Amino acid sequence: MGRQLNLLMLVGSVLAGPFLFSLIYGRLALRRLAVERKLPSHLHAAERLAVDVNVTNHRGWLSVWGVEVQDVVQREGARGAAEEGSAAVFFTHVAAGETSQIRYSGRLPRRGRYCFGPLRLVSRFPLGLVRHSRVVPDTSTLIVHPKLGRLTRNWAHIARENATGGQRMQRRGMLEGEFHGLRDWRPGDSRRWIHWRTSARRGALAVRQFEQRRSEDLAVLVDLWQPENPTDADRENVETAVSFAASVIAEACGQLGRQLVLSVAAEQPLHHAGPASPMFFREQMDALSLVAPHGQVEFPRSLGQSLAMVPDSMSTLIVSTRRIDWQSLRAAAAAFDARIDGRAVQGVEVISPLFGRYFQA
Repeated sequence: MGRQLNLLMLVGSVLAGPFLFSLIYGRLALRRLAVERKLPSHLHAAERLAVDVNVTNHRGWLSVWGVEVQDVVQREGARGAAEEGSAAVFFTHVAAGETSQIRYSGRLPRRGRYCFGPLRLVSRFPLGLVRHSRVVPDTSTLIVHPKLGRLTRNWAHIARENATGGQRMQRRGMLEGEFHGLRDWRPGDSRRWIHWRTSARRGALAVRQFEQRRSEDLAVLVDLWQPENPTDADRENVETAVSFAASVIAEACGQLGRQLVLSVAAEQPLHHAGPASPMFFREQMDALSLVAPHGQVEFPRSLGQSLAMVPDSMSTLIVSTRRIDWQSLRAAAAAFDARIDGRAVQGVEVISPLFGRYFQA
C-alpha cells in the first residue's frame, strides 16, 4: 500500500498460501479415490491374518501422495473394548489411473464372526497443516474357525480301542484298495481285475485281489456348559472343548467315506450328520465358530436324544466342560431307545487332569 513494503502483510501471505493450498488440495485429492479390502476365504483362530487393501486413482493426470487407509475390526457379540481393534496402511504415492496394493497382517485370537469396516481415507499432504478424511462405507464379514490343536498318540489308542461301535467293513472301488494278491476268477468279478499274464500261464482266469480298507464311523456329542457367572477358567474350558471337537472332526474328515455326526448342546443346539468330506468339514467349522455355551444346571436331554439316534455300529464320544452325568444321559437316551443300556460310550472331560494326555492346543 502506497508502494511501501509491509513486512507483516508479506509474512501473513507467505503463511496463508501453504495453508490454503493444503485446504484445497487435500479435499480434492480424496474425491476420486476408490478403496477395496480383500479378506481370506477362511481362517482359524490364532492363525496369521493377511488383508490386502487396494487404492485406485481414477484421475487421468493428477497423482496422489501421502494417503492413509484406516480399518476397524470388531468381533460381534463383544462386550469389552478389547474386542475391537484397528489397522492402518500408508500409501506414499498412487499414480493417475493406477491401483496400488498394501497388505496388513495380524492375528485374531478367538473364534467368532468379525466385522471389518468402515474404511477411512486420511490425508495430511503436503505440509501436515490440515487433516482431510473421507469415510468409505465398505464393510466385510469374516468367520474365524476354532483353533485346531494336536491329538496325541494316547487319543489314537482310545479311538482304536473304543468299544462303543464296531468297525464297519465297506467294499470300495479297485483304485481305493491296496493290491493284496491273486485268486481264481468268480462269477460277478469285473473283467478289469483279470490278470491276463498269469491267466495265460495257468490256463485259467485269475483276478487281482484288493485289500478292503477299514472305515470307522464317529459321533461327537458336546456338552458346552458354562456357569451363570463364569470365570476366565470357565470360558477357557468352553473354548478348549470347541477346539478339541473341531480337531476330532478335522482328523475324521481326513478319511473320506466315514459317516460323521456332530451334536452340540449349546444356547442354540445343533445336530449335523453326513459323510466325511471337505464340504462337511467347512460346514462344521462354521457352526462351531458361532456356537455359544448354555447355562442349564441339569445335563442336557438333547444329548441323550442324539445318543439314541446314533447307530450301534458308530463309535460315540462325549465331550463335556464339566463332570459327565452318565445316569441322566442314559435316562434321557433310554426314553427314546430302551436298548441304550447295553452300549458303552467313551467320555472326555475337559476339566479332567488326564485331558492333556489326549489333546494339546
